[in-house]
Amino acid sequence: MAGETQGATRFRYLIDFSVDGDIRYLAHNDMVRMFGKACARAELPVSFTQGFNPRARLTLPFPRPVGQRSDAERLQLDLTRQLDADELVAGLNKQMPDGIRTFAASPIDLSHTCRPCRVTYRVDIPGLDTLFSDGPPLVQRIESFLSSPEFEISRVRHRDSRVTVVDIRPFVDTLTADKCSVSMSILVTQSDGGLATPREVCRALGMDADEINYRVRRVNIQWQTKPKKQKASP
Repeated sequence: MAGETQGATRFRYLIDFSVDGDIRYLAHNDMVRMFGKACARAELPVSFTQGFNPRARLTLPFPRPVGQRSDAERLQLDLTRQLDADELVAGLNKQMPDGIRTFAASPIDLSHTCRPCRVTYRVDIPGLDTLFSDGPPLVQRIESFLSSPEFEISRVRHRDSRVTVVDIRPFVDTLTADKCSVSMSILVTQSDGGLATPREVCRALGMDADEINYRVRRVNIQWQTKPKKQKASP
């Protein structure tokens, strides 16, 4: 996996993959390093940054919370030459640990950014239909949440224990449930607060938030690709 020469042409690919099993407990930075090593073992022509500490040009544009399963993760990878999409997927899959499977690759112009705009989650909770036997049924709680113009929660920032109040209602687009799972579609914006988490939505419905995260699965991510904003001339 040799570095590119100064001014070399780059080719950008978006690679979709899934995460399941124990590997879902790998932290974001460790996941990035894992992909870097997999690219090296697969001998992919990865593009590197310049300078004294060159780094592989690969990023995960929407970091996955530790412990969360996903059917819809994405890697952005720059190469120094073009590769067939099937060849790229097959080469990576041979080097990936159990629980990681790449299933699609597509080229994208270097002038474009890739950002999530809508994420669909499923939270599997066995016995969900009997969980609220001592209060309003789940369907009623969902109807109440969706009909509310706002729903404020308190967030505690871990590094300094700062508490902020956030209205999560505008971020929740759809919210449904069956006998064993809750499904939700959450909008991702660039505004303050950014998005709501499945944990926060389930807590708003009266569930034990500490029992939620390891049951969450990202089912789908709707991505938005658009040209990068040009810097204003001085």
